[in-house]
Amino acid sequence: MNSHPELVFVYGTLKRGHGNHHWLLDAPYLGEAVLPDVVLHDLGPFPMAVPGEGLVRGEVYGVDAAGLARLDRLEGYPRLYDRRPLPLADGRRAWVYLGRPHQVRHVSAIADGCWRGPAPGAAVRRSQMGLAVVLALGGAALLAASLPRAALALDTLSTCNAWRGSHGSARVLLGNSLGAAHYLTKKQRLQQSPAEAPVALYSDSDLQRVCGR
Repeated sequence: MNSHPELVFVYGTLKRGHGNHHWLLDAPYLGEAVLPDVVLHDLGPFPMAVPGEGLVRGEVYGVDAAGLARLDRLEGYPRLYDRRPLPLADGRRAWVYLGRPHQVRHVSAIADGCWRGPAPGAAVRRSQMGLAVVLALGGAALLAASLPRAALALDTLSTCNAWRGSHGSARVLLGNSLGAAHYLTKKQRLQQSPAEAPVALYSDSDLQRVCGR
């Protein structure tokens, strides 16, 4: 860690006890904090904060330049999230990953600004959806590649593994699934992918950012 780490405010899966906290294991924990003038929305597997009349409760970490670059890749910056320096309620200033209002227009807000994890059944619904896509592709090798951890915990990591190892229509379908789940920007705004002849809706470079490479 360098002598002048950047402060990063986190409010979702990067918090202690949640699925992506291991990305911050080398970063000093600097306490809880409140971020004003932001509203938190529950997207199911993860939350998204956008500017608005509210507040968000989260945690602060000291992250070096390399760590911040890794978080940028994890959060899909700048496609999925924007990263801004914002003042916290205690006077500190920290980087915050923010979504955009159109990304949460159909999603309910979290009244107290504190995300406590996926709603009951969210992991199962995600695993069922992911398994349905994989099974529809009809490939045993693809199914094996898509389940590196647990069959009922199919998530971005497992879908990325499947996407990396797939080709043709299978790669297109998995890439489109990742792009939609992470709210990536389509190559053409209104483009659709017909079931009988799938087309790639998202660029490989954006999908690679989501998948951490």
